[in-house]
Amino acid sequence: MSEHDHHHHHHSVPHKGQPLLYIPNTLWTRAFAITVIAETVLTVAIESWILISLRGHLEDDGKNDGTIRLLSFLGLYIFALLYELALSYDALRRKNTIQLVGLCICNLGLLTYGFLQMHEINSTVTTALNDKTVSDHLLKIYRIELVLVPVILGVGTVAMTFFTWKLRAEFSWSIYKNISADLQMKRRYLTYQVYIALLKFDFFFVFGSQLQILLVVLKAEDSDFIVNAALIPVTIATLIGAAQFCKREKTKSLITMMFFMLVIMGCFGLTLYRMHISSESNQFSSVRVSLTLFSSLSLLLMGMTLVNSVLCIINFNKGLKNHVMTPKKRRKGSVALELESQEAPSRFLLH
Repeated sequence: MSEHDHHHHHHSVPHKGQPLLYIPNTLWTRAFAITVIAETVLTVAIESWILISLRGHLEDDGKNDGTIRLLSFLGLYIFALLYELALSYDALRRKNTIQLVGLCICNLGLLTYGFLQMHEINSTVTTALNDKTVSDHLLKIYRIELVLVPVILGVGTVAMTFFTWKLRAEFSWSIYKNISADLQMKRRYLTYQVYIALLKFDFFFVFGSQLQILLVVLKAEDSDFIVNAALIPVTIATLIGAAQFCKREKTKSLITMMFFMLVIMGCFGLTLYRMHISSESNQFSSVRVSLTLFSSLSLLLMGMTLVNSVLCIINFNKGLKNHVMTPKKRRKGSVALELESQEAPSRFLLH
């Protein structure tokens, strides 16, 4: 998580007259924030407890594969829940409705992952522990908690969807005040917001996939590990670059980033091939389910991002830049609506 936090907040330099820390200040932003915080605290607590106690049991038994599989599965789940919390804060702070919609879908995905997890833990524990009575006893301990996770996420998803629907009106009003009633400009701004939200979700899935691959190739030859480890900084740089160049409307630079995205997509295609078709597929057996899910979602999202990059390039030089970059002159006004120049500048502030 710390890696992402660093990536997320390292250029948040507060301007004068701007609150240092955003605190949700309306009924629906508060409701959304409380829901996500409660959901995260409960699920992360349950997951961490299961991870720590199961790890102890499996390590006593001395089978390594089960531990790696569980670590990657539960560790990623915890990372996903925390990342979602950070993105929720970010979406509320920047009044990005698109991102809130993405988070509702993301929560639905986490809910599905919660059901998947029951099966994963069952099969891991039963294969890793040869003694059936021990494994049955173990699974009985976690039964309630494992059912609780999807239940909490289910309730959370319903609540988040309702609050997003309420927030849509609230946020679109502040966008309306800033971008006025120019419909085409609004459409361009929407494309831009979708683009920025997509980049943030790309980061999560790509990072998640890479982490799992690294866990697997840890035991493989060095070159494989180095290539996969190098992909992580390349991905981060590409996504941050794409956001910055799109904001500054630099066509050539953005096209270069798109080329890198294609390279990353190629790597995922290769991973899927190696996992399911090639002779080395058995080396991926411990993470096959979750890695297939992550890699295919990464490919899908990256594809959508590429299409969106083209749409953003078409919108270049049509005046959107003025709404996206930080206005220097208008900071004194009593209702200066300020858009912060950051990786996703859709933050409107009424002073």
